[in-house]
Amino acid sequence: MNFRRKYEDELNNLKENENNIDFFRNLLSARHNNYFMKEIIEGLLKFSKEHNLNSVNAWAYYYLGWYNFDKSNYNKSTECFLTSYDLFEMIKNEDGLVYACNGLTNVYCQIGQFKLANEWGLKGISLCEEMDNKDALVILLINTGINYIEMKYFEKGREIFHSLEIMDYELSSTHQISCNLAMAEIEINIGESSKALSYIEKSLKIESDIKLITDMCEIYKLTAMAYVKLNLYDMAEKAFKKSYDFAVDNNFVYEKYISMVEWSKLNVLVGRNQKAIYLLNEVIEMCRSKELNVLLRESYHILYGIYKESGMLDKALECLENYILVDDKMYDYEQNQLMAKMNFKHTKREADQYKSLYGKTELLSTIGQKIISNLNIKSIVDIINEEINKLLEADYFGIVVYDNEKDKATYYFAGEGFEIKEVVSYKEYAYNFFGYYCVKNKKDIIIGNLDKEYKQYIDSTPIDIGKTYENGKSYMNSLIYTPMIINDKVVGVMTVQSKEHNAYDRNDLHTLKILANYSAIAIENAISYKKIEDLATYDNLTSFLSKFEIIRLGEIIFDKYKDSNLRFSVTMIDIDNFKSVNDTYGHVVGDSVLAMVARVISSCIRNTDYIGRYGGDEFLLICPGLGEPEAVDVAERIRYAVENKVFELGKGIVVSVTISLGVHEYKEKDLSFIDVLNLADKNLYCAKGNNRNLVVCC
Repeated sequence: MNFRRKYEDELNNLKENENNIDFFRNLLSARHNNYFMKEIIEGLLKFSKEHNLNSVNAWAYYYLGWYNFDKSNYNKSTECFLTSYDLFEMIKNEDGLVYACNGLTNVYCQIGQFKLANEWGLKGISLCEEMDNKDALVILLINTGINYIEMKYFEKGREIFHSLEIMDYELSSTHQISCNLAMAEIEINIGESSKALSYIEKSLKIESDIKLITDMCEIYKLTAMAYVKLNLYDMAEKAFKKSYDFAVDNNFVYEKYISMVEWSKLNVLVGRNQKAIYLLNEVIEMCRSKELNVLLRESYHILYGIYKESGMLDKALECLENYILVDDKMYDYEQNQLMAKMNFKHTKREADQYKSLYGKTELLSTIGQKIISNLNIKSIVDIINEEINKLLEADYFGIVVYDNEKDKATYYFAGEGFEIKEVVSYKEYAYNFFGYYCVKNKKDIIIGNLDKEYKQYIDSTPIDIGKTYENGKSYMNSLIYTPMIINDKVVGVMTVQSKEHNAYDRNDLHTLKILANYSAIAIENAISYKKIEDLATYDNLTSFLSKFEIIRLGEIIFDKYKDSNLRFSVTMIDIDNFKSVNDTYGHVVGDSVLAMVARVISSCIRNTDYIGRYGGDEFLLICPGLGEPEAVDVAERIRYAVENKVFELGKGIVVSVTISLGVHEYKEKDLSFIDVLNLADKNLYCAKGNNRNLVVCC
């Protein structure tokens, strides 16, 4: 049967059962003929979409990832592997997930995204252990070990390959070669070059057809690197030439350029700088278009060293700047990759992962809008406390509001049926407060075992919460604290806590940080609103109620008392000859006298009385529950206290003043609060017309 007939028959078998894909997987796994490989993959993609075969579609994208990998199209390769992972996850194909993890480990390692490579490798290893899939586990361990080598974590790489040696598993010839070459590179960098050569020799003795195609570049390159370490430069030169030629003959792009980079290091070592520069410039030109940033960055760094040593400082600076640009690009790639993945039409998995990382987006948004529209801090705490357990486990929730000017923190907590509100002065003592750590360092706290971990952040037993500790034992065991920051200013701290050990992870922290961001805005708004409200409600100079507010309260009291036969009295107060104080000493001293008189008045009245600044030097006092005789006693007490007070204002200025007061008790004939006020004002003017410093009631 010819190949075309066999191909058509196997496609039809897929319609009957799409798991009958071994024929195509065997064809594509060899990865020998790129053109043939692409034709097979495109045929599978078209066939799978026509017949809605999700498993076939997933495998086709997986092998398309390898096709692009071999062509050095790494961005496209990444996209294909991620797509295959999505599809395998959707159809719950665990074997496929492992293969996709392996592909992503390889491609991220190749482009220098070692953290991402490690994450996918570890994810794949975890899946293999759950499935007890030793074949896939070995592949992933090898690739993870190679990733550690690329990261220059040679000891960690050695641990991985030693673990493979003791596994109860017979390695294939391909795997043996990979392990030997990896160990050779480790020995070159942190061991003995003679041992490296023995590992390379072992690889050459292993029978493998694949070795002749895929590994010879690496074998020649590592041999050359070992010779360099042994100071055998001529032999190293010949080995590098063999590695380079083999890569060119077989169109191995990455292998060619990595050999050239290592070769350039030999040329620098033996003083052939011009040849090194020639090699590196060719690498840079090609790696820019291929986005081989690892090699690009290293090439710039080597050139920087050459030009610096040669005194060519302009060129050295240019190379250093390019090195930094590439390094920054690699550093930013991880976040950019996440955003790019989110734009794929078929990335439901990434969308779900994103939502799990940042919490339940819709609920967070709903809570956030409620928070932002609220101008009361206590209400903000209550809103979040009602919803918090829909997002993460919380036995306890709280907010700390921080006043930067006073260095004071107000604690608002809710949970377990009790609430605590306390004010802590961080200036006095705060080193056993987690809130202090967050505010001062602008850093998060995440703890899974309070008794064992609190000393990472504070010096002594924490007292942030009334029930953090009970009878010497921790009441809450897991907790998160995160600062609430707006415009780089800490306005407070948010915390959730649980009685369970290890209740929270980094995802929970990210969820809380989103709430903290909403809350930071809301708290800043609430504080600003409170300041504006206070300006409207209170007089800034005396801290008494404003004229508008004292009259508003008077009208409320009038309406309440007129129908209940209760008594209340009003007193108007005016400072005698206050204009002469301003004329003699100026308005700054006059304002100080006003503030001091206000403090004397405050000391003479009850907590249940209301006092407001009615005008420039006039005050209005409302005394609920007091009739005329009692109100006159209060007024006389105020008059006497002011008369006998000497106000020392500094710079030798000493002032004494007196006040006049008019008192009126509400009567049934008074039709409004303004009537009561006018009669008290009439009595005040009577007092001022009778030599002042009097209390008048008539």
